[in-house]
Amino acid sequence: MNPSVECRVIQRKFGETCVPLKPQCIIALDPRITLDPLIALGIKPIGFASYNGNGKEVLLGISSDEVSGAKNVGNVDRPSLEKILMLKPDLILSIDYNDANQAYNLLSAIAPTVSVPTETHMPAIDWGNKAYFKENLRFIAKLLGQETKAEEVLDRYQKRIEELKKRLGNQLQQIEISVIFYGEGYIWTIAKNDTISHILTDIGLRHKFVPYGEWNLSIETIDEYDTDVLFIIDVDERSPSFYFQNPMFSSLKAVKNNRAYVVSQENWRGFGISGANKILDDLFKYLPEGR
Repeated sequence: MNPSVECRVIQRKFGETCVPLKPQCIIALDPRITLDPLIALGIKPIGFASYNGNGKEVLLGISSDEVSGAKNVGNVDRPSLEKILMLKPDLILSIDYNDANQAYNLLSAIAPTVSVPTETHMPAIDWGNKAYFKENLRFIAKLLGQETKAEEVLDRYQKRIEELKKRLGNQLQQIEISVIFYGEGYIWTIAKNDTISHILTDIGLRHKFVPYGEWNLSIETIDEYDTDVLFIIDVDERSPSFYFQNPMFSSLKAVKNNRAYVVSQENWRGFGISGANKILDDLFKYLPEGR
C-alpha cells in the first residue's frame, strides 16, 4: 500500500492490518459475507469472487446488475491471485473459512487484507436473538467508517418489516410457514439462526425450523412441514409444475390451497442485508393477498 495513504491499524486473526481510511478499490471474496454488505452500503467493489453453479456465476443475494462493471476474480474457494493483482486493490475483504494463514499471506502481499468473521467466529457477540446479517453489516461498516449508513440501511429494513406486518393484518396471527430447499434429489429446511428464520421472526410469523444446520428431510418427515404457506427454494431451477405435480408435495395443504410458492435460490440463500431485502420482496409479493 502507498505509505502516504492514511490507515487505521486493526488486529485480526492473522495479525495486524492497516486498513485505508477511505479505500477506493475493494475486492470482496465472498458474495454473501463481504460483497452483500458493500452493495447495501452503496459501495461497488472493483472485484468479487462468486460461487460456481453448473459453470455459471452464482452470487446468492446479489444480482448481476448490482456488480456491473466489477471484475469476477474467480471462485470463492480458489480466487485468482493474478486477477486480484491486476486490479490493484487497496483493500481485500476475505472470510475466516477461506482464509488459512498461507492464503492470507498471499493476499496481504497484494493489499491490506481483512478476514471478515463468519457467524461462528464473530467476536464478542452474545447472539441471543441477534441476526448475523445485521451484525455482519455493522462489522463491515465499522471497518469502513460507514456506521451511520449501516444504521440507515437497517432502519429501512425495519420499516419494510412494519409495513408488511400492517398488510398482513389478521394473517399475521393465523398462518404458519414452512421453507423447504430442493436440490439434486435432497430436501432440507432452515435453521433457527438462518437469515430466513430471522426475517420471519422479525415479522412475527410462526414458522418451522430446525435447531441448527440444514437438516435433510425424508418423505416420511415432510408431513411435519405441512403448513398454511410453503416456500420451495428451487436449487435445481425446475419449473413450478415439477413441484406441484410431484406426489411428495402435491398432498401438502399449501399446494392444495394454492399457497405454495417456488422461489429462486439466488434470492433466498443470501446471508446479507441485500439478500434479506430480496426475500422481503417475495414476502410482500406473495403473502398479503394470498397469491
